[in-house]
Amino acid sequence: MLSGCLAKVVCSDARHNFLLHYLAAVGLAIITAFMFGLSELDEKLAAQPLEIMLPLMGIILMTPVFMPEQNENIRDVVRSKKTSYLGVCFIRLICSAVILTAITAVFVVYMRFQDSAVTARLFRGSVATSLALGSIGFFASAVSDNTIVGYMTAIMYYLCNFAMKDKLDRFYLFSMMSGSFEEKRWLLGMAAVLVAAGFFCRRAVRKQ
Repeated sequence: MLSGCLAKVVCSDARHNFLLHYLAAVGLAIITAFMFGLSELDEKLAAQPLEIMLPLMGIILMTPVFMPEQNENIRDVVRSKKTSYLGVCFIRLICSAVILTAITAVFVVYMRFQDSAVTARLFRGSVATSLALGSIGFFASAVSDNTIVGYMTAIMYYLCNFAMKDKLDRFYLFSMMSGSFEEKRWLLGMAAVLVAAGFFCRRAVRKQ
């Protein structure tokens, strides 16, 4: 019964609220494949598309988790249901994380078929970067109750990484291109903290 309810929520959300976001994430991966030469790259060069472009999927997929209920009428309908609103948002977030991980995995496999030196740590690093960027947009959206603010905050942080490498230190997004992977653990930790803080904000501050 519970699994059937969850499946219904996931299918309904995908069809009515997030299908365009999922398609946009796939489109980003396709554009990335065309923008970068993906054949016969060494590890550092292979890190470029996996760090610079693919992590934008995190912004596309994780930032709009709270978007449908920003309409007060929809929010009132959701509150009248037995299913927990934050439970639905959590399912949306998990789906987004699974989809961006799956797209990244397919992209990495494609690069392997192009004889590029992509490794498991490049895959993990790309996913961690995606989750970190997405969690920034997710948290900003949760606090402001405005998806546009979430997008802008995440994009601003992304752009800052092109000029503020030394200042961002452990939270620098593009470390794999210089052969460093330690930062990815910090980014993954930051993502977990921001996601938890976002849900806490919705429950404790906005009473949702």
